[in-house]
Amino acid sequence: MMKNWSKPLMTITALAVTATMSGCGSTPADSGEHQLVVTKEALVLTAEPVEPSDSWKLIWSDEFDGDEIDTRKWGWEQNCWGGGNNEQQCYTKRKVNSFVEDGKLHIVAKRGNFTGPDNPDGKKGLNKTLPYTSARLRTLNKGDWKYGRFEVRAKLPEGQGTWPAIWMLPTDWVYGGWAASGEIDIMEAVNLKTSSDEKGSIGQPESRVHGTLHFGKKWPDNAHTGQGAKLPNGINPADDYHTYAIEWEEGEIRWYVDNIHFATQKDNGWYSQYEKDGELITATEPGAPFNQKFHLLLNLAVGGNWAAKANEHGIDESVFPQALSVDYVRVYRCRVDRWKGKGCASVSEDAVLVPGVEPPAILAADDSYADGPLLDIYTDNLNSNLAFESYNPVDAVKYAEVEEAGRGKVIQVTKQDGAGNIYFRAPKTDLTHWLETGHLVLDVKVESQASAAELLVKLDSGWPNTSDYTVELPPVGSWGEVKISIADILAGGNRFAGGAANIAEIRNLLVFEQSPNTVIKLDNIRFEK
Repeated sequence: MMKNWSKPLMTITALAVTATMSGCGSTPADSGEHQLVVTKEALVLTAEPVEPSDSWKLIWSDEFDGDEIDTRKWGWEQNCWGGGNNEQQCYTKRKVNSFVEDGKLHIVAKRGNFTGPDNPDGKKGLNKTLPYTSARLRTLNKGDWKYGRFEVRAKLPEGQGTWPAIWMLPTDWVYGGWAASGEIDIMEAVNLKTSSDEKGSIGQPESRVHGTLHFGKKWPDNAHTGQGAKLPNGINPADDYHTYAIEWEEGEIRWYVDNIHFATQKDNGWYSQYEKDGELITATEPGAPFNQKFHLLLNLAVGGNWAAKANEHGIDESVFPQALSVDYVRVYRCRVDRWKGKGCASVSEDAVLVPGVEPPAILAADDSYADGPLLDIYTDNLNSNLAFESYNPVDAVKYAEVEEAGRGKVIQVTKQDGAGNIYFRAPKTDLTHWLETGHLVLDVKVESQASAAELLVKLDSGWPNTSDYTVELPPVGSWGEVKISIADILAGGNRFAGGAANIAEIRNLLVFEQSPNTVIKLDNIRFEK
């Protein structure tokens, strides 16, 4: 729920408009024609619960037994910033949006215009008016912890446009801005009980909850990994209270619902890259960035670029007011090893070990590689100033360098149903001098297709600042040369969300996004004047 995580890989188009499976960020706006694109299947929680270790020691809790929110434990964010995700609520301290009653904390999202500061810190300045109000509580500088077990028992809201979250942010931001210093999402859900877009459960009542990590570099070059989960037998987390928890130790974080261990992530699958003395480096400290103090946040957002782009799309005004109700929050420390948090793990063999992300190659900051008059991007090998990357939220895209008779190595991209693309990550590059006479030239071959193939090529300076162009493809099975002026690509703008690439600050030199169920090969990719 922190900032926009439409990182450079988040260059979704109408070919694949979807919400990513994890929650604290955004996906690009769609084309105006809602298209259902399936999202990942969640793990159904049929495993037996695992009893938490008796070596956990309770060190902080709020049972919400009084009649007021305890300001020694909680503070409020107050702003109309929109969470960096185009959310439609202002966060307030008003009692109509957060209060304690009947032994529960209630965070209530309500319809009604409200005006407040258009910045995350709530500082005076420019204001924004939004059509909903809600609350976001946090323990910042009141409860800050490194490692432990964190439990929250809660009942979730329902309806299109609801986005409750139980999560953690770093207190000191040791590794720099979001998400280089990390974010831990204990639980998020969107649009519960609406028509689901989950693969294998299309049209069934939405019931997934998600556990996610955000890390990598500061936005927009951040990364995330996570896992969705569903209670068995059609149980919906909007109908009753359930306990959401993580166990966090040095180098490992585990997720639980009602003590059912459903996911584990390890530090060989996350990383932090940040600037030190003017140079980008990869953190080498064990567990970085998840080796610092974090604090808890509880909030209920409305809309935004995940909730409003998933399931039935948009916001259903008729379902509000809605509430995130919290029975208790409890924090435990491991008595076996309080400094690393180890020795108290509750583990199930049925839990998913979430695939991680390798730290990307650190590219030289010099953009002189693109001076021209010829920029060889790919001929048998990728230009050494660039790096292969892909956006692949539902494992729909596979790419590889393969041998092609008479050509040597070419890039083969296979795409199944779902969102995804490949791109060439670049140092921030000024391509202004290519506008007057520059062209993108490449060879392309459609190896196979389920229906008429489509290929978009894009210049990308960070979503939604992208420009896209539809490539005219040769007949299936034949190589053909494509030549497109750089000016024409830029002029096309972002057909799905408005805006255009900033030609002076290109972050991903080229993005290739093909229609589903196709195999396409690319070769001899270059810029020419």
